[in-house]
Amino acid sequence: MHSVTCQICGKRPATTHLTELDGESVAGRQELHLCATCIQRLDLKLESGPPAIATILSMKAEDVGGAKPLTLTATTEDGADERCPHCGLSFGEFGSGKLFGCPHDYTAFSVQIDLLLGRYHGTTRHIGRGPRNAPAAGDDLSSRRTLLDNALRAAVAGEHYEDAARLRDELRRLDRPGA
Repeated sequence: MHSVTCQICGKRPATTHLTELDGESVAGRQELHLCATCIQRLDLKLESGPPAIATILSMKAEDVGGAKPLTLTATTEDGADERCPHCGLSFGEFGSGKLFGCPHDYTAFSVQIDLLLGRYHGTTRHIGRGPRNAPAAGDDLSSRRTLLDNALRAAVAGEHYEDAARLRDELRRLDRPGA
């Protein structure tokens, strides 16, 4: 199973998972994943009942040596809420429990969605099982290119120049149109 990263520091694996329910609806459910170090640095007393997730997120993350707290806002340059051009939903409305209003919301809020996925799951790409008839992981062109690029960097760092030249040539073949 893939480990979840701490949402406060964004560095260490989470060991404590808090879930807060707002009424009966699933949309009102909030989760927070914390590592033991951040729990200690934030001086959270979980034995006597954890504080509200919003309270934890509002604490200064910089004080624990981590990333800024996760917020569900998207604003334009003039400070107004960014909205989907098709349905008018703001990202803040989505964050407060509403579902996306149309398929275009995924495009309109792609940056914020990637940030959320990265904070919650540690990656923005699927890791795990997929459909039986799907190609094996790494079969798509971008994954292949990434693997070759990483191998090329490792070969150069290890001064294996013959391997690096072969990998460079293979990358160039992939970059040619019709590859």
